[in-house]
Amino acid sequence: MLAAIDIHKAVFQAVVLDSADGEMIEERFKASGDALVAWLQRWDGRLDAVALEATTGWRWVARELQSRGIAVHLTDAGQASALQGQRKRAKTDRLDARWLVLLLAREMLPEAWLAPEEIQRLRDKTRLRKALTDDHTRWAQRLHAILVHEGWACSRGSLLTASGRRWVAAIRLHPGARAQVHAMLIVMASLAEQIDLIDCELRRMAKSDERLKALQRIFGIGPILAATILAEIGDATRFQRARQVVRAAGLDPVVKDSADKQRRGHLAKQGAPCLRWALVEAAQHACRKNSPDHELYVRVRGHAGANPATLTIARKIGKRAFHVLRELETQAA
Repeated sequence: MLAAIDIHKAVFQAVVLDSADGEMIEERFKASGDALVAWLQRWDGRLDAVALEATTGWRWVARELQSRGIAVHLTDAGQASALQGQRKRAKTDRLDARWLVLLLAREMLPEAWLAPEEIQRLRDKTRLRKALTDDHTRWAQRLHAILVHEGWACSRGSLLTASGRRWVAAIRLHPGARAQVHAMLIVMASLAEQIDLIDCELRRMAKSDERLKALQRIFGIGPILAATILAEIGDATRFQRARQVVRAAGLDPVVKDSADKQRRGHLAKQGAPCLRWALVEAAQHACRKNSPDHELYVRVRGHAGANPATLTIARKIGKRAFHVLRELETQAA
């Protein structure tokens, strides 16, 4: 038997398709572990596969299903909805669950990659680090704005360093401004501490994981970027070509093709933002003369500019990462 569950924060809408007579049995129950287990027990091991939408809350449901030997098919909700066409129709949880199980039965379900738990946990860690780093940068920008208003011009980059923060703590400011600066320094110090803790974990992991060691042999990639790239790519064998990794990062340009004319526009940015960030960060080192991509970087920068040159190198690094990971996974298999 096949099933589908439409996941929401408060309730689950489940439907089971009886392959013998095509009957659909529907049930709505509370979004809790006990309610899910009770629903599974009522089917007593008769479920072969269950379709889930890749939405908030799917992970614990997938783990529970997999622990009982049920195949989980994760689907892209947008692509599944697009298969219904653009005709105006009612949209309810009941109809969504029915549509998912029908797509699963017809082998038309647009599946998303179901990452193993190891990669999911690493992805959580690297994405949290990226979010904390972004927050730290935003607070530094706010601090910089206050200092400029108070007549203390400085570079924003210096405020991200320990020596820069000590300088801020020592300068003379109006009591009101000093109170704001003090609060910002406390927040930034707390964020920096959490970032350092995650960095220590990732660097420790990078010393023992063969995949991370291999990625670090690519010029411009260190332990943090290697962990981020591995977390986002995961199993490289799920891609057929290196170009698909570039597309997954959203680094491919939008192409407008009409008749014999083809024009490339801005970046698609339809992909994993953390993977795109990691590849672009690694590509920043191409300006160094010892970089293997320095000549290409200089050539592209000469006629297109620094940003297009960096993006060109980022695409090359993404393809290299794909080949490195795929080779390791092929050898392990």
